[in-house]
Amino acid sequence: RMHEHLLEWIELFRPYVNDYGYLVLFLGVMAENASLPVPGETILIIASFYSYHGDLNLVYVIFLATAGCILGDNISFHVGRRLGRPFILRYGRYVLITQTRLAQVEHFFEKHGDKTIFIQRWITGVRVIGALVAGTTQMPWPRFLLFNCLGAVTWVTAISLMAYIFAVNLPLLLKIVGRSGWVLLGLFIAIWLFFYLKRRLLADKETLSSL
Repeated sequence: RMHEHLLEWIELFRPYVNDYGYLVLFLGVMAENASLPVPGETILIIASFYSYHGDLNLVYVIFLATAGCILGDNISFHVGRRLGRPFILRYGRYVLITQTRLAQVEHFFEKHGDKTIFIQRWITGVRVIGALVAGTTQMPWPRFLLFNCLGAVTWVTAISLMAYIFAVNLPLLLKIVGRSGWVLLGLFIAIWLFFYLKRRLLADKETLSSL
């Protein structure tokens, strides 16, 4: 019965995702990378999931999300470069950018340089304002653009493929859950939650140890 309810939810949202998915995906990922508090990663996962269960095309999803990442990061970069650190400190709190958080990311950026732009999306606390800090520290734009593009392609492709693979195997997972009942479902959720929290804690620990 649970897998039937989940399939009903998938069908319920399918028309909205099919009609507006590309637009919401592009704007959402762009906004997050422009340092706005928008769940761009979650939107990307949902769009990739519906590439299998809906009418979205995975190639278009990857292309639009990559374009949104690059454009959003460049917006953030130029805002940081033109307006500077004082402006960010004064108005950043309205988009959840605190002085402490900005200082931590700046320190991380100064220590690790170019590779921060490449791997920023995988690091908690750095992904949203990494490009902004690159701008405030006056990083040369051509170098920023190179590592930004490489990082965007890598991150978007990896996240999209993982979500799509999960979607492809969802019928099998639902069948297993339907046969094995709530115990197996609870075990599956617990295992997933364990590895998710472990990955987040390791990312946070790595960030803090590098500051």
